[in-house]
Amino acid sequence: MTDLPTTMKAALCDAPGAALRIAEVPVPVPGPGQYLVKVEACGICHSDLHVQRGEEPMPEEAFPLILGHEGIGRIVAGDGPLAEGTRIGLPWLYETCQHCDPCLTGHETFCQSQKARGLDAYGAFAEYAIVEAAFATEIPDEIDPVTGGPLLCAGLTAWSALERCEVQAGKRLVIVGAGGLGQYAIAIGLARGLEVAVVDLDPAKRAEALRHGASLAVAPDEIEALRAWGGADITLNFAPTPKVWDMIAAIVNPLSQIVAVALVHDPVPLSMMWLINGGHRVMGSSVGTRAELRAFLNFAAKHMPPVEIEVLPFEEVGAGLERLAAGEVTGRLVLTMGDLA
Repeated sequence: MTDLPTTMKAALCDAPGAALRIAEVPVPVPGPGQYLVKVEACGICHSDLHVQRGEEPMPEEAFPLILGHEGIGRIVAGDGPLAEGTRIGLPWLYETCQHCDPCLTGHETFCQSQKARGLDAYGAFAEYAIVEAAFATEIPDEIDPVTGGPLLCAGLTAWSALERCEVQAGKRLVIVGAGGLGQYAIAIGLARGLEVAVVDLDPAKRAEALRHGASLAVAPDEIEALRAWGGADITLNFAPTPKVWDMIAAIVNPLSQIVAVALVHDPVPLSMMWLINGGHRVMGSSVGTRAELRAFLNFAAKHMPPVEIEVLPFEEVGAGLERLAAGEVTGRLVLTMGDLA
């Protein structure tokens, strides 16, 4: 590490609700089984916004915190099987216990001891970051760090949600919420042979969904249009409100599969008779495992059209979060840290 700087720029969140500030902080030193990564790019995610605004219950000692969990960079030092210069991801899942039942059965995102990047561990809104070697995933050569960053959370979350379902070409997928995650879900669903409809309040997002290949894009109250289209065999809900549940219940076909992804704490009016008579499956999904990330990146490298990306210099991270909070972002925002060679 003698050729590496001792300090770096990082975007610090000093307390819940505090605006981010760019500061000079020490470059982290990798310990046994860790890599030091020089960050090339990092997406800005709604989860970053939740943490920055104090919507996640966190102790005071967790701050100051470096957010960011859609990062990509190259290994510059550390202890592990990957060579220096290897490009790897810095996703939400920082580490898990690796020995509980969820970990041992391929469901590590439900490990009760998991740590998340940008929440329980320093994130990638910085020039350098630490990655646990056991949780390092190589980035395929076909994926560049700018378009690839959001794949590590937004894209992976959509992919993992669909992986919970029995996907068969020709089945009908309804995506509720056509923001960044919804756009990835459209691309993934179409690439896997599904018919895709989108539900969103925003006319601009509905128009964007049609441009991305959805065959129908409607407002939540257009239930008859969704039924006439064929109803939902699979529903992915990215809308952060319980108000869409009645609509979802009204449009699903028998034996439907419904995956809840949006971060909503409020209860929904679930009818047991509706559940029993329809044979429906209602599931929750959170980000994705290391195996799912590897599979998705390989899939995306070959089959995924790019989602709209707006590039910002690292110093504008605070402005990017403000725009995200104001609903002024149609695709994904990605910070660049400098040279991407």
